[in-house]
Amino acid sequence: MTNQTAAGSTPVVDGTGVRFTLFHDTRGPVVVEVARSTLRRIFQARSDAPDDLLDAYVNHQARIHQVATVKVPRDGMLLLSDGDFAETSLDSDASHRSTRHAAN
Repeated sequence: MTNQTAAGSTPVVDGTGVRFTLFHDTRGPVVVEVARSTLRRIFQARSDAPDDLLDAYVNHQARIHQVATVKVPRDGMLLLSDGDFAETSLDSDASHRSTRHAAN
């Protein structure tokens, strides 16, 4: 089995963040929400205004979808918060350092 996903809906802003649907080839549709506070702190949304939250989501969509793909949803829902992205940035930094070290 592959681990493929495809975006399945236009992202929308609700009272708690940005919500969208990913269609996972083995799990089916998963509703994903990125917390408003995460969009502000991690992805530097300028404010809580819907346009600013959507801009932050769109500008970082690849990373958000990457994290959503590896997280296991609960009852077809997945809430992404700061910690989900802190782990991926640490893994990415460690991988980058070890690749750079191996090249020297």
